[in-house]
Amino acid sequence: MKKVSEEISEAVFPSNIYCCLCGGLIDRSRPYALCDDCIRKMHWITGRTCKSCGKALPDTFRGDTCYDCMDLRHSFTRGWSCLTYGMYERQLMMGIKYSGKGYMAVKMGDVLFDRMEMLIDNAKANNIIPFDVAIPVPISKERLRKRGYNQSEFMAKQFIKRWIDFAGEKWAPELVRGVLVRQKKTEMLRGLNPAERRIALNGAFGVKPGKEYRIARKSVLLIDDIYTTGTTADACSRTLIAAGCGDVYLLTLCSGGNRKPEDTA
Repeated sequence: MKKVSEEISEAVFPSNIYCCLCGGLIDRSRPYALCDDCIRKMHWITGRTCKSCGKALPDTFRGDTCYDCMDLRHSFTRGWSCLTYGMYERQLMMGIKYSGKGYMAVKMGDVLFDRMEMLIDNAKANNIIPFDVAIPVPISKERLRKRGYNQSEFMAKQFIKRWIDFAGEKWAPELVRGVLVRQKKTEMLRGLNPAERRIALNGAFGVKPGKEYRIARKSVLLIDDIYTTGTTADACSRTLIAAGCGDVYLLTLCSGGNRKPEDTA
């Protein structure tokens, strides 16, 4: 019934006849429901990246680790990201988070898949399943009630759907929801320094009692919308590892720039 409802909703209120950013009319062939002009404005990560978190690195940057990762050892093994967070990416995320445009998060699931398609293809060719389960970062119950959806869950669901369509269910991780939970609402992290973020997120996440078996000894792909310093990703990773999972990997839609610590003061 849910699938039928979604199909009816899409037929009555098509999610890709207007550009997600500028609102201009587009045809259904436009990728990610973005017009050609807005696609060009987005900061796509296609070049060098931090070997730890996946942030974009300038071609002139010496080294293979971003400034943040130089100073902090993460709890996750490795990360990938799709976009560098700039003005247009912020506009997109504001629409998803605060204007009820959940359909845009579904479109961003396609962005996640396209970012990982080569890895997925190589894994299948070598008879490897790179991740056992995929887990979206949860939001608080209060925010879920107010927003009506978890944008990371929408992205993760579409990402796994595309993975299955491309490689087959046998080669795709299981989408696991309701195991990693947000135990308390935290203040907005925007504007806090890394130390303040760690304090704010202390005890924020947990694994639902009795659900540990869903992740026991399994490799996890953690999926989130925005990555800045990695505080949220680390808090989730520590929680999952403490509950018995194997390695945790990270996939984010957007990540901050490679700024020196003094640039964020």
